[in-house]
Amino acid sequence: MKLLFYFFIFLPAVLFSQLKIQGYVYDENGEPIIGSSVYVDGTTFGTSSNEFGFFLLQLPSKSNSLLVIRNIGYKTEFIELQQVSGVLKITLKREIKELKEVVIEKNLFSREQFMQLFKSQFLGDNRAGKNCIIENEDQIYFTYDKMSNKLIAYSDEPLTIINNYLGYKINYQLQDFQCKLSRLSVQKEFVISCQFGGNSIFQEIVTSSKIQERRQKSYEGSTLQFFRNLLNNNWSKDNFTLYKGSFPTNPNDHFKVIPLDKNFYKIEVISKSDIVVQDRFISQFNILYNNKSQSKLIFNISEFNVDSYGVYSNYDSILLSGDISKQRIGDLLPTNFNK
Repeated sequence: MKLLFYFFIFLPAVLFSQLKIQGYVYDENGEPIIGSSVYVDGTTFGTSSNEFGFFLLQLPSKSNSLLVIRNIGYKTEFIELQQVSGVLKITLKREIKELKEVVIEKNLFSREQFMQLFKSQFLGDNRAGKNCIIENEDQIYFTYDKMSNKLIAYSDEPLTIINNYLGYKINYQLQDFQCKLSRLSVQKEFVISCQFGGNSIFQEIVTSSKIQERRQKSYEGSTLQFFRNLLNNNWSKDNFTLYKGSFPTNPNDHFKVIPLDKNFYKIEVISKSDIVVQDRFISQFNILYNNKSQSKLIFNISEFNVDSYGVYSNYDSILLSGDISKQRIGDLLPTNFNK
């Protein structure tokens, strides 16, 4: 039986125009919290609160993404940047964590085996993924559901990932990781699907011509490049080509790009062969990158927004599979990456 491999990656919805964010971080007693991390999810834009709990974050453009406010021992707060006005006053609540009881059935799988599968699916099994180091991997907990053959991983603290291949340090708060296999196994060849999500902040730690070349290679064929090209109507055999079924089709017959302002665009999905299932809009396309990499896009939505960086909204209603979705953390670039 032929298995379909679907890899879904949850990406943050980031939409940018000039914005200065400032505010204070307090505890429940109204005392300032020093050293809280404040950042725009999935980017290199971040800062921390000072001894007065004050922070100032200057973005190159406005955004309707999530502002993440995090500090160890407190519950993480998320704020939609479109809702930000004036000086923010943020209260972090204490987080009481229970000691986790990790139970692994005797003679089933070892933590080392779980970790090996996790790294291959989370970081990636290519050169980029294998050159990533999780500095605090002891913070990762595993459970294995034998009824569904599913490996589940989670972490209380953000994972510190050093990507030596692309020259980034990533703090990644893992919110969800589920890897389903076709049988009771932890061998990667039996993986049917893998999904993970979380929020992250990137920091550039190394830059060189070789690193820049690797970043460009990682960018090519990515979702960032696809949606940037969609905005610019940039289609060609050496780039992305669009197919309806097995036949090439004109993207202008299916996508209408409407500028909202300098950095915002609305994309309307138009297709004569679309269907509606349970009140949900369905439109499916195949795409080919550089005449070799094959992918599929399924739109469960008739319109969505894209920013000038190529990051799209409504990511839970746009499903990607095939080569475009195979990037793991080791391949990911910050959403404000400039090619």
